[in-house]
Amino acid sequence: MMTALIGTIVLLGVGWLLRRVIPVRGPLTAVVPAAIIGGFVALAIRATGTLPGSPESWQDVAYHLFGISFLAIGLTPPGDSKLRKGALWMGIGQWATFSLQAAAAGLIAMLFGSLHPGFGFLAPMGLNEGPGQALSIGRLWEADYGFVDAASIGATIASIGFVIAYIGGLLAVRGRRSPTGSAPSFYRFDGHTAAIAAATVVGYAMLYQGVTLGLEAVAPDVLDLVHGVFFFVCLIVGMAVRSLLGWRGVSIDGETTRSVTVVAVDGLTVAILGSLTWEAVSDVIAPLIAVVVGAVAATIGVLVVARRWIDAWRTERSLALFGTVTGTAASGLALLALADPDLDSPVAVELGAMVVVSAPVVVGGIALSTATASGSISEIVSIVVFTLIGALSLAALAWAMRHVDEGSSENVGEVSGS
Repeated sequence: MMTALIGTIVLLGVGWLLRRVIPVRGPLTAVVPAAIIGGFVALAIRATGTLPGSPESWQDVAYHLFGISFLAIGLTPPGDSKLRKGALWMGIGQWATFSLQAAAAGLIAMLFGSLHPGFGFLAPMGLNEGPGQALSIGRLWEADYGFVDAASIGATIASIGFVIAYIGGLLAVRGRRSPTGSAPSFYRFDGHTAAIAAATVVGYAMLYQGVTLGLEAVAPDVLDLVHGVFFFVCLIVGMAVRSLLGWRGVSIDGETTRSVTVVAVDGLTVAILGSLTWEAVSDVIAPLIAVVVGAVAATIGVLVVARRWIDAWRTERSLALFGTVTGTAASGLALLALADPDLDSPVAVELGAMVVVSAPVVVGGIALSTATASGSISEIVSIVVFTLIGALSLAALAWAMRHVDEGSSENVGEVSGS
């Protein structure tokens, strides 16, 4: 993993240099941050097979930087904003996107006629839940339900999803930022910020090792599950530490912890893109592309409808949700940083909290998809059920947004979010 970490740092620096060397031409170039430039350089080198370090090691770097970013978010003092409405909007929005991705992709796959019944339902695993879920579910479906190359197909869908997330995010924010872009915050680090960053990294390492060793000793069966939502554990621990320090009269400089978060997000962006590999899926490339297009179209449809029901921080919340449900929560956070480079909005914390809202429907959707892949439930029944869940989710979202207060201080989000 050390090779991948060094590579991440080097390519982030390369992105910063290119960002300043390449002249700004047009609205799209103006919003491309250094992290995405460095990340696509990593992706291009990976395609040649010459990028040092295995894809798994780059994924590990992204995973840990993601956890560090949420620990820093938890340590950051909040403003006066209430978080309920944004977390509800994104959480219920994930209900709708997961369900309608499954319905659209499942229907398209069924129309091809000769595919495994689980084929279309890999789309929400790769897009909505990310490469880890796609790989683990794909391996299960391969071993137990005879779905040949399910893991490779799921990983490819997830890889395409990351690229769609970043390109879509860049298109969405074109012209909304200054031509100079935002410099990675670590170039502006002073000694105090560096000390806080080091303390955050050490704290994260201690937390990760403590949780891992403790669960290995007492509950090894849930270790993978906890690792899958460890970013949320980091958020809760960070908030608890901040509250404890506040109780003892110790205040935390929010600007400093935001700088740590932005650096971690920049790094994980490079590492995620550097980890992507394209598996040999030539035999199913046409249906694979078709189901991805259908699932992404369903996602965009949900966002177009759901944006009408949120007023404050509209762009930031939409980008965070789009990145999450086409990649992972890490890419959601990275897309948020495009519109909110200093993470001044409450959306980063809402992104961590949305997992509590989204979990029941997502877990149920995974179970229904698995039952379909096993042959226990027909594809058409699952498509109908997912369509109904998606429609009900949108209805629930409309109701919730009318009955939950935004918080009086969030009216500042009107400027950047509408």
